[in-house]
Amino acid sequence: MSHPLGPGQPPGWGQWPPAEQTPPPGNTWQLRGDDGLGPINGERVGFGTRLGGHLLDNLLYGLVFMLFAGPGVALIFRALEQCVTGPDDELICTSGEVEGAPLAGGIVLIALGLVLVTGLYVRALGRTGQTWGRRLVGIQVVDATTRTPLGIGRALGRSLFAWIVSGQFLSLGYLWMLWDEDEQTWHDKVVGSIVIRV
Repeated sequence: MSHPLGPGQPPGWGQWPPAEQTPPPGNTWQLRGDDGLGPINGERVGFGTRLGGHLLDNLLYGLVFMLFAGPGVALIFRALEQCVTGPDDELICTSGEVEGAPLAGGIVLIALGLVLVTGLYVRALGRTGQTWGRRLVGIQVVDATTRTPLGIGRALGRSLFAWIVSGQFLSLGYLWMLWDEDEQTWHDKVVGSIVIRV
């Protein structure tokens, strides 16, 4: 008796709902942004490679920030150039007051740079798992269970936890991966992420 779907059709072909995709043997699946599903080896990344990606991120995103912070600081110095600090740490200006427009402009430029850089970083981390530095060293931050990117909310939470908590106490939160069996930092554990090679 012939197969109702025709000869040579794979099992599950033509069914509704479609049969669940399974990864090839020895691989897991991940979602790389808009690229769809693709096989990966899922190899965890060691401390040195992660540190390299982190340092590259600091350099590259820092350069973008400096495009705003440099002029911002220059405006603030201009606003305060006629001012000195008095004996009680009181600001004394020869013109009688701080120049408001350059001071406000400088603060706005610095704040804008911070928001822009944070937005670029979190968006890249959330949508693809690869910030600029991580892309250069060939690593990706993914969900520990599904191996998919974290999404913007979890990426923001991970980043804030890393900056505020993991970086404190002699950077113990970053160093934790050296002896953790899952090679996770504190901020990985909080959001359930791992770092893999791609």
